[in-house]
Amino acid sequence: MGYIHIEDVALCHILVYEHEGASGRYLCSSTVIDNDEFVSILSARYPSLPIPKGFAKLDRTYYEFNTSKLTSLGFKFRPIEEMFDDCIKALVEQGHLFL
Repeated sequence: MGYIHIEDVALCHILVYEHEGASGRYLCSSTVIDNDEFVSILSARYPSLPIPKGFAKLDRTYYEFNTSKLTSLGFKFRPIEEMFDDCIKALVEQGHLFL
């Protein structure tokens, strides 16, 4: 599954809007990971959360997104760990998650 920080989504829209030479479609996804990688990252960073140990294996082809149109405009995506950290922080601040 593809993941991206919500602030990166907003910044990509602004970058493309403001870049005079930008045209066409722009894929906006920073990282593609499977469910096992997702669980591994979250459980390592947040061991107190009740995160499943893994998921059933799906018989699907692994894929990547070509984001070179955005990176050629100078865009740098945030690491997936920062996305997860900010997401968890927001859920805690809003009272939806307790650590």
